[in-house]
Amino acid sequence: MANSLEEIIKKRKERLAQTFRDLPAICGEEMLNFTFENFEKEGWQGETFQEWPKRKNPTKWGKEDDTGRKLLQKTLKLKRSIRISKLRENEVSIVAGGADIPYAKAHNEGFEGKVTQNVGEHTRKTKTGDKINVSAFARTINQKIKKRKYIGTPEESVKLKERLMKICVEEVRKTLKP
Repeated sequence: MANSLEEIIKKRKERLAQTFRDLPAICGEEMLNFTFENFEKEGWQGETFQEWPKRKNPTKWGKEDDTGRKLLQKTLKLKRSIRISKLRENEVSIVAGGADIPYAKAHNEGFEGKVTQNVGEHTRKTKTGDKINVSAFARTINQKIKKRKYIGTPEESVKLKERLMKICVEEVRKTLKP
C-alpha cells in the first residue's frame, strides 16, 4: 500500500512539474489569441473596451474601397507579424513588426512627429490629360498616427489577466485530477 501511494504521489508530482513547464507556451498562445481578438473587435480590451479611433475620411484622399475595410488590416502584414518573442519559465513576451514592418510600434503606442518620405519617380496627368514625368524627391511631413493599442501586458488588461489565470487554474486542475 505504501509503495503504491508513494508511486501515485511521485507520478502526480511529475505531471504537475510537466504542466508548469508547459504553462508559458499555453499562456503565450492565449496572449496571441487575445491580441488577434483585439484586431477583430477593433479595440483594446483593458479595464473597459476602448474602441480604436476611426480613420479619416478615405474618400477625400484615398480609394473608395477603404471605407468598409477594417482598421489596420489592409494587407494583414501587421497582424501576421505578431508572434511570441520570449518564452521562458516565468516570462512570455509578444511582439509585432520587424524590419519590414517599422510602423507596428507607432500604431500600438501612437506617434506624432516629423517624417521624411521618399517619393519615387512617377507620371502625373494634368487637367488637360497630358502626362508629365515627375522626378524622385524627398519631403518632410508632420505625421500623427492615433494610438490603436492591440498588444499589451496582463497588468494593462484586467480581461487578459483573468483569462490567463483561468487557463492556469484549469491546467493545474486537469493535472491533479485522478
